[in-house]
Amino acid sequence: MTLNRIWWNYLIAPTVITIAVSGCTTQTPNIQDLIAKSPKDSHLVRTLSTQSDSGYSVAYSPVPVGTILASAGAKSVKLWNPNTGKLLRALSVPAWTVSFSPDGQVLASGSQDGSLNLWDVQTGKLIRTLQHSEPVIGVVFSPDGQTLVSNLDLGSIIRLWNWRTGQIIRIKDDPDAYQRGFRNFKTQPATFSRDGQTLFATSGSGSMLQSWNVKTGKRTGSFDAKSLINAVALSPDGNTLATGIRDNAIKLWNIHDGKLIHTLTGHQGQVRTVAFSPDGTLLASGSRDGSVKLWNITTGKQVSTFTAHKLQVWSVAFNPDGKTLASAGQDGTVKIWRVSPQ
Repeated sequence: MTLNRIWWNYLIAPTVITIAVSGCTTQTPNIQDLIAKSPKDSHLVRTLSTQSDSGYSVAYSPVPVGTILASAGAKSVKLWNPNTGKLLRALSVPAWTVSFSPDGQVLASGSQDGSLNLWDVQTGKLIRTLQHSEPVIGVVFSPDGQTLVSNLDLGSIIRLWNWRTGQIIRIKDDPDAYQRGFRNFKTQPATFSRDGQTLFATSGSGSMLQSWNVKTGKRTGSFDAKSLINAVALSPDGNTLATGIRDNAIKLWNIHDGKLIHTLTGHQGQVRTVAFSPDGTLLASGSRDGSVKLWNITTGKQVSTFTAHKLQVWSVAFNPDGKTLASAGQDGTVKIWRVSPQ
C-alpha cells in the first residue's frame, strides 16, 4: 500500500498569524494548536498540531538533545519545542517524511512532488533540493552525516546522495547502479548500520530484508519476515534489527547471524513504524489500529499501550533523552508520551 491512498480531507488548517522569514514562515498558532493535556491517559504529556496537517512523520533533533521536534504533513513541515509545545517555525512545503542530520543542523524532508529538501534548522533557509521523478516517502542520513538515502513511493529504487554537492553517489563496483538503485530493492524502509558501511532495505516481494555493502552494492545478508515489511529500526548497539510487518507483529533479529530472536504480537492492525529507545531496552511500535505500544527487548513482553490516536499511527520517535516518545497519526495530530518518570 502506498501513501498515495491517504485521505487528505480530515486535515483542517488552524487559524494562524503568519510572518515571512527567509523563505519560510514563523507562525503563532491558535490555542488548539498548542498544548492539550489528557486526563484519560496519564502517559500523554501533550498533543501538537490538533486539527492541522502534521501527522505523517516525526523526528527529534539529536543535538541539542531533543530540543526540537520536526513533524511532516500534507501542507507543511513544522518545528516544535517539545518541552513547551510552542511552534517554532513552519516551512511551507508538504512532506511525508523528515529526518535530522546527526549534528542536528540540517533537516531533510521528502515530498509527494518528488522533491527532497535540505533545510538549515537554525534559520529555516532552504539549502538544497534533490529532485526525484516520484514521491519521496523515506529519508535517512548515514551516521557520519555525509550520505543521504532517499526511498521512493513507486518503482524499486533507493538512491544514495552526497547532499552537500547534490550528486548521486555511484557504487564503486557497479557504476550504473545509481540509475536503478540497488538491484531488486523495494522502496522502503531502509536504515544504516552504525558504522555506515551497510544499508538494510527490503527487496523482492517486500517480505525480505536485505543487507548491502554501501561501497560495493553487494548483498551481505538477509532476514525473511514472511510478511510485507512496513518498518525497520536498528538498536543503538547495532546488534538487533526490528521489523514491523503487515501481519500485525514485530520481529526482532540478531544482526550477526540473521536468527529470529522474538516475535512481538498484540497489535490489531499492521505495524507501520518502529523505533528503539536510546538505551536500547525498549522498542516503540505504531499500528494501523491507532495504538502505540512499548516492548521490553530482552523479554519480548509488552510494557505499555497508548491509545489516543483516532486513526493509524504513521511514525514514532524517541526523544534522545529517553524520557518521552512522539507519535504521528493519520488523525492529524502529534502526541508526546511520557516513557519514564520525570
